[in-house]
Amino acid sequence: MVFGTQNGAAVDPLSAIPPPEPLPNLFFARCEKDAEQIASYTKVDGRWVGTTWRQSRLAVEETALGLVELGANKGTPIGILSNTRREWGQADLAIIAIGGITIGIYPTLTGPQTRQLLELSNARIVFVEDRAQRVKVEEACEGLEPPVQFVTMAPHADGRRTITLDELRRRGAKRRQQNPEELARRVEELRSEDPVSYIYTSGTTGDPKGAMLSHRNFHYTAHATNALIDYGGERALAFLPYAHSLQRYASYLPLITSMEAYFAESFDTVRENLREVRPTVFALVPRVLEKIHAKAMAVGAGRIELQRRIFDGSLGVMRAVGRVRRDGGVPGLRERLLARAADRVVGSRIRERMGGRVKFIGSGGAPLARETHEFFEDIGIPILEGYGLTETCAPATVNTLEMRRIGTVGRPLPGTEVKIAKDGEILIRGPGVFSGYFENEEATKAAFDDQGWFKSGDIGHMSRDGFLTITDRKKDLIVTAGGKNIAPQPIENELKRHGLVGQVVVIGDRRPYLTALIGIDPEQKDDLPKDAREQIERHVAEVNARHPSFEQVKRFEILDDEMTIESGLLTPTLKVKRRVVDERYADAIEHLYSDKTR
Repeated sequence: MVFGTQNGAAVDPLSAIPPPEPLPNLFFARCEKDAEQIASYTKVDGRWVGTTWRQSRLAVEETALGLVELGANKGTPIGILSNTRREWGQADLAIIAIGGITIGIYPTLTGPQTRQLLELSNARIVFVEDRAQRVKVEEACEGLEPPVQFVTMAPHADGRRTITLDELRRRGAKRRQQNPEELARRVEELRSEDPVSYIYTSGTTGDPKGAMLSHRNFHYTAHATNALIDYGGERALAFLPYAHSLQRYASYLPLITSMEAYFAESFDTVRENLREVRPTVFALVPRVLEKIHAKAMAVGAGRIELQRRIFDGSLGVMRAVGRVRRDGGVPGLRERLLARAADRVVGSRIRERMGGRVKFIGSGGAPLARETHEFFEDIGIPILEGYGLTETCAPATVNTLEMRRIGTVGRPLPGTEVKIAKDGEILIRGPGVFSGYFENEEATKAAFDDQGWFKSGDIGHMSRDGFLTITDRKKDLIVTAGGKNIAPQPIENELKRHGLVGQVVVIGDRRPYLTALIGIDPEQKDDLPKDAREQIERHVAEVNARHPSFEQVKRFEILDDEMTIESGLLTPTLKVKRRVVDERYADAIEHLYSDKTR
């Protein structure tokens, strides 16, 4: 069965999507219309400072023509190696305004990993956030031909072949004076099918592949999601990496809405910035939501007995009322009054820590634990879970405020088709789907079936009314020695719900039973309780009790070291590189299946 556009909106969402056009057209139109309005806010010297659309336009124009002075032209790949910040977005718009191609690079990547992306994409101009990033790349790229040119966002250029962003803009301003119509001419030559970016996939099963995403792809995704979820007038806090397709597509939403954008100082200051900015919307990966949930529960459990009983009772009331509403019922007057009192004790306090004005949180990138999702819904923070991949320009399906269902990733965007193959794989077709992988015909051919459906690699099922549920990655499915087919992700997600647990990898392919490698949450490393193993053993037993025997984890090993991006065990989007884990912990895995552990 194939599902397409979502129904239920007052106006057909598909009709709200205008014909595709190059993204710089949207940017310059917004600058023309709202020149003196604030485009974004950044914290400077302890206060939030706004940048107008007129100032943004000047920055983009000067940066764009400065890049031309460096030798960039249409089709030139240019890297951006930085945390999410205002200059990232301006550099991106400058690159694509001259027809260049943005290569977003995660700042957490190592030097050799960054060099690999520069070699794969042919990028030789790179924006870097600071000296540390520049030194990392320069050392890794020693001997690379042609050599890399750096544009640093730091105030001083202290490296070879390095200029500051300010100097780049000065060069661009001079060129703009000499050729005032040049940038407009370059923008006019752009076509909606031109590539905007090569976004390199995380590489959990092999070398990274550069998904070629066009103006058409981003234009469609931004307009399609806005047709279902009105972002007009919302205040957003941006902190997820712009190198990821989710935050990247979201960066274009202000071009078509009246959304206010605030840039967090860093990922470490997000909690503080939430309280300062008081955003109405933002996006989080499921693991962060699960940590917030786990911490709230731990705080409640750590109170004195009377307070703990009040906390538990309040949560119980809110859960009961939430369950009635999710089942389509209406809570009675007594239940509503109790829930209002419970909200003052629990819900309002948690909401206040997140700014106090959150209308909804977007979640994607991995399955969200049902218990966590229900917790946030019960305390009055709707979670709009969606699903997509780099190759679909972020969301292909979304839940909306009006039509959402816990345990699903929503329904297809208007104009997007989703169907389930015979083997359970999710297939996608629509305007948001990429054209292929850069200079990789073999991988491109393997990504599509003979009817043009993109093969997601994910396993799932769809309800009769079009809500999609993801169960696991196709390549991650475990087939035990006894022939049982097991999806490890749901089990791993349950195991990660304990406050001490960080990452989990369930093992068992062609093995007689399931085992697990468990990493301690990095935040707990320095203050680990003496009975940590006993706590985790009890937790594993509780999870096992909810599963049939063949889905139970019979043995587990607690790892001494962390699974991190830097260690090479996690992708920049915090997905486990299972093949690397299997190789690095081969001895530990074999020990779990040896007679000595029986």
